[in-house]
Amino acid sequence: MQYMTDEERLLPLKNMSNTRDLGGYETQEGYYTRAKRYVRGSSPYNATAEDIDYLYDYGVRVIIDLRSEFEKEVHTSPFIGDDRFELIEINLMNTDVVKVVPKEIREYSDLGGVYIFMLEAHKAQIKQVFDVFLDHPYDCVMFHCSAGKDRTGVIACLLMELAGCHDYDIVRDYSISYGLNLEIIESLEDIMDEATQAYLRSSPRYMLILLDYLREHYGSAKAYLLDIGLTEQEISDIKEMFIV
Repeated sequence: MQYMTDEERLLPLKNMSNTRDLGGYETQEGYYTRAKRYVRGSSPYNATAEDIDYLYDYGVRVIIDLRSEFEKEVHTSPFIGDDRFELIEINLMNTDVVKVVPKEIREYSDLGGVYIFMLEAHKAQIKQVFDVFLDHPYDCVMFHCSAGKDRTGVIACLLMELAGCHDYDIVRDYSISYGLNLEIIESLEDIMDEATQAYLRSSPRYMLILLDYLREHYGSAKAYLLDIGLTEQEISDIKEMFIV
């Protein structure tokens, strides 16, 4: 099956409510994104043994943890020591003082600015993420942060834009995270101060701001990936691995 509904993309996990397959989206060229290729996820720190087993049975073999050192200390990954998975840590908020939202980017008026900051300030880390995709052409890769919407959302946006997905689907895939996160917002608030709790929202406008910036300054996700050091062939390989 090529097309997937939102319900079919959502993995039925007890304690990882915002974990979804990026497959089943129609592209502007008439293809579909491939299921069981990339899974975007929320923090697995409280995942049950059944949740972890489900991910393995679903086909996930590689885990990219995008969280900061602070977050990983507070909420330890259950994938550590589980030899069924390859765990790769890439800090997509690289600051010693990070508490979900770094102090230096609170000057931005909303999350759209935060995503732009991420795109510009963490090019090396984003390239590392895409290098992992290249290194695992036949594995299902899950990438996650804490809420599964911000750092995870930026990576998902680049993947979906590269694949040629419609803007409507890119924005909708991002914005549905808030409703799915309601059960974990309380636990995230425990490690956030009051000023940063507003960053738990996921208005469609934030993703539109990121898409507009990406195209105004680079032209496309492909051009951005070229800018951060991937080759034409590598980018083509990632796209081909993601569409069917």
